[in-house]
Amino acid sequence: MRRASKHDVRHPTGDFADSPEVGELKGVSMKSPVVKRSIVIAGHKTSVSLEDAFWSGLKQIALGCDRTLSEMVAAIDSERAHGNLSSAIRLFVLDHYRNAIGAAVAETPHLPGRESNRLANVG
Repeated sequence: MRRASKHDVRHPTGDFADSPEVGELKGVSMKSPVVKRSIVIAGHKTSVSLEDAFWSGLKQIALGCDRTLSEMVAAIDSERAHGNLSSAIRLFVLDHYRNAIGAAVAETPHLPGRESNRLANVG
């Protein structure tokens, strides 16, 4: 029997198995390669590395706000208190979609027997 490492997962049977790779969890594809792009912010060229899903989300947000990608990134950059720009962009995209989901849930009429609707409207 092999020794367990900190990366092993214990199965209900008590046996250890190698940890699943990202994207292999429950058969869901979670791979999103990191893409490095050059962008101009306030006249200065900088590189930003983000997963493709975050670039796509940021582009959609920029389109919805009638801004260019550079304008959007410049706005995010000017608002960040600390941390790196890539992290600030990820948090911005996450917050945008969380807020959009929250607004959609808040507008959903209450359906009797649906606990999720009652909890979503508590505020």
